[in-house]
Amino acid sequence: MEITAGTLHLRPWRPADAEVVTAALRDPEIRRWAAAAPAEPDGRAWIADRTAGWADGSSGSFAIADATTGEVLGHTRVKITGDGVGEVGYWVLPASRGRGVAGHAVGAVARWAFAFLELSRLELRHAAGNTPSCRVAQKSGFALARLLAEPSWHEGEGTVEVHLHTLSPT
Repeated sequence: MEITAGTLHLRPWRPADAEVVTAALRDPEIRRWAAAAPAEPDGRAWIADRTAGWADGSSGSFAIADATTGEVLGHTRVKITGDGVGEVGYWVLPASRGRGVAGHAVGAVARWAFAFLELSRLELRHAAGNTPSCRVAQKSGFALARLLAEPSWHEGEGTVEVHLHTLSPT
């Protein structure tokens, strides 16, 4: 599955993307906010995990690329959580931040999830302190539903306050 959305092209991850993924997973901001940033980043293993999600139908994971140059700008994913609900996640490479890439990609993948996966609701969670992610959620049409306390994804840190945003098809 590939999605062209204006200046962006969302496509499945490829083995040739391993180097850019490894670099992304080493980025301090991605490591700070991403729940699944491994201690020793391995782009090949990360891509294999995302490919397995396509194969078993549990998730759809996309490289966010520039539609003209093909340069990888970031990542977005819809993970099926059950009962017609999916969870959206994303990250953007440092050079592409502040350009609207995340909001544009999240909006496109949300439309795809409602149309092709026939989901009834999408959720987007982010640490309450991650103000840019809150803006992405809001610009993509997600409404702030509530504040949660969840186990921190950083070992030994207890819990973290998380914003839960939701979106339903319109």
